[in-house]
Amino acid sequence: MADEFSFSLQAKRTRLSDSELIEALQFATGMLGEGYFTSTAYDGLVGKRPHSATIIDRFGSWKKALALIGITGGKERHYSPEELVSNLEAAWKQLGYPPGKRKIASLGAKISESPYKRRWGSMQDACIALAAFHEGKISKESLLAGRPENEPVRTTIPLKDRWAVLKRDNYRCVKCGANPSSNHEIELEVDHIFPVAKGGGNSLENLQVLCRECNQGKKDR
Repeated sequence: MADEFSFSLQAKRTRLSDSELIEALQFATGMLGEGYFTSTAYDGLVGKRPHSATIIDRFGSWKKALALIGITGGKERHYSPEELVSNLEAAWKQLGYPPGKRKIASLGAKISESPYKRRWGSMQDACIALAAFHEGKISKESLLAGRPENEPVRTTIPLKDRWAVLKRDNYRCVKCGANPSSNHEIELEVDHIFPVAKGGGNSLENLQVLCRECNQGKKDR
């Protein structure tokens, strides 16, 4: 005789681990590609996997969950150097001080830090160049040209390597232990231990997981 089902109020729900949810997203990239995909596209895939609502509830948002596997934004618009400079000037005037990566994404045209990093190396370097131009220290051409050609270029860390580092470091900041599943405000970043500007590469040994606050603190030092 088959066991009868028990309608117990004490029955416990199976909780999937952070790693299992991340692995479900990684598996989805094999079917949807390594670029940005929506939660609707994810839920539309054939096969049993955690619902997107479970992932969103655990990590705070779909965007934050995808960021854990190295996927950010949707289709990013390409901006000219002139547009980037104009937007930076407007944001700076509005704030009264140089905007950081969080502020630049919320002001003016709401352009993320990514195009600034690609042209000048970082938001801070973009601000330094803009200030130098307005002080008459560099020409408009030099400002728009961005980073010198002989300066080390930060190459994109492959998604498979980001996944490996995140899994190795247990999806937690190695400095303070913060992780998105316990605090939805936490944003994790894969950081170079030895800076690219000083010759550091993308080997797994030179990569670590830091929360945004610890990574910014490291840069400030």
